[in-house]
Amino acid sequence: MPTIHLLNTDGPEYPQPCELSPGVVETGHWRVSPKRADAMIGHPIHLHRRKAEAAFQSGIVTGYRREPYTTPKGNTSPRIVFVFSPTPDTNTITDTKGWTLAGVKFVP
Repeated sequence: MPTIHLLNTDGPEYPQPCELSPGVVETGHWRVSPKRADAMIGHPIHLHRRKAEAAFQSGIVTGYRREPYTTPKGNTSPRIVFVFSPTPDTNTITDTKGWTLAGVKFVP
């Protein structure tokens, strides 16, 4: 089952999750293609503080939206914001391989 892992480190420049309503959480903005985002609907999502640590929040992706994002350098590009239903389980990644520079890891 495809799974997405997102690296949510501390700091205002990093995307952070936000509870929209009970049982509905959205991630911050991510550099992920709409095709990849479509493929993740109905599949697990895990938010991590560090690459090789257990997720601090997990869930099942229920949707996403594209929104403009302005980088600290002033460049604007569309980003994906995932919406998910939280689940009590978390996932541990024991290696640091396969992460993109944008802090995203896809597991087929």
